[in-house]
Amino acid sequence: MNAYRRLLSNTFLFSVSTFGSKILIFLLTPFYTSILTEADYGVTDLLIQTGNVLIPLVSMGIIRAVIRFGLDGTSDKTSVFTTGLSVILAGEGLLILFSPLLQTIGLLSDYIVLVLLYVLMANLHSVCGALAQSLGHVRLYAVSGIVCTGMVVGLNILFLAVFRLGITGYILSNVIADAVAALFLFLTARMWRYIRPSSLQRDLIKSMFRYCLPLIPATVCSWIINISDRYFISFLIGNEATGLYAVANKISTILLIASSIFTSAWQLSSTVERPKKEKERFFSNVFSVYAAGALIGASVLMACVKLIMRFLAAPSYFEAWHYAPVLLLGTAVSCLGSFFASVYMAEKRSTATLVTTCIGAAANLIGNALLIPLWGIMGAAIATLISYGLIFVIRAIHSRKLIKVQWSVPRFVLSMAVLTLQCFLIENEQTIWSLLCCAMIVLLHFQPLWKALKSGVLAVFSSKRAQKLHT
Repeated sequence: MNAYRRLLSNTFLFSVSTFGSKILIFLLTPFYTSILTEADYGVTDLLIQTGNVLIPLVSMGIIRAVIRFGLDGTSDKTSVFTTGLSVILAGEGLLILFSPLLQTIGLLSDYIVLVLLYVLMANLHSVCGALAQSLGHVRLYAVSGIVCTGMVVGLNILFLAVFRLGITGYILSNVIADAVAALFLFLTARMWRYIRPSSLQRDLIKSMFRYCLPLIPATVCSWIINISDRYFISFLIGNEATGLYAVANKISTILLIASSIFTSAWQLSSTVERPKKEKERFFSNVFSVYAAGALIGASVLMACVKLIMRFLAAPSYFEAWHYAPVLLLGTAVSCLGSFFASVYMAEKRSTATLVTTCIGAAANLIGNALLIPLWGIMGAAIATLISYGLIFVIRAIHSRKLIKVQWSVPRFVLSMAVLTLQCFLIENEQTIWSLLCCAMIVLLHFQPLWKALKSGVLAVFSSKRAQKLHT
């Protein structure tokens, strides 16, 4: 199958799963904000984000290695999966041993068992999903996402609206949903066939850890960027402000959902071995379309931010719209930086991911410490934007030593200027001028999108014609 058609096909499959799953959870935000207070919602967000940073620490980043080495045709998938599963179970055991330390954190003390279960089930779901992708069961993986979401939605309604379990019900919904999805993948793909302790290979284990270990501190640094602002806001302002910031981030989630759909498909295509010149052309063509989608998406969401916020949350959260445009801009830049991280993944240069992410995390901590006391919640949003911008610039320059991705720097700089202006216009409620900025972003990136659309249509028709001639 043509590389572009394969990427398009996988993107469609992941979109069915991800859009159908994550968008439903996103649409439940009004439900959450109507039941949980600003303080409760802030605590819930902090618990989930804390669990999310423990997930890669407990698994030692092995999930990414399972995907990367599972896609490598020279690796034994039984050994890869057995290694991944063993590391996850050992890591969970260590987490349980050190759980008394977690209980000293006041925020976690009442929910420590739920956090432990949340981490375990999320890791089991992820490692089963990684094996499914490496086996080529992309459709099955997509279905598991739908199953997981159906469970989350149903259990959230049951636990929050019926049983009134509050924060506990929210986390428990995710625990049960991940467990069911992992079991679904394990049984449907008959994954027990890939568990054999005797298949463990010392050289493969070393190679997998050499790849994934640098990703652990990189994940911690990503967590610092994603969640440290919540802790700063909670400490300096209060849990109510944390709740507002969490809701403001929900609008950025729309862009992240679209990006995650592409990223899931892209990691399957970016690791395929091909000649260097062909690889550079492939990466460059894909990046031009991806960048156009990310920047146009951010601009459109900015223009609609107040409308979305009215639909998204209860009236007491409405003022969160002020912070959403800057967070959207930061998310768009983060998406572009993540693309260049795929260069490191393709070349198995995970140390570069670590170094660039650490630089961004340091910038984020300094930015939060300096800007939140000055500008409150908006200071946290600006600090996040600065850190993602720094990561993007460094990766875009450094990755050229590995794969020269061709992209238009003048167009990107002009796009950033227009989007920054749009943020100011929205804050001053200049709706018409904001829409004009949106139109300008579309015009700037129309050419690569139109070129990709024509190429995609021609590829589909060529494929159909070839099939007819063959039959």
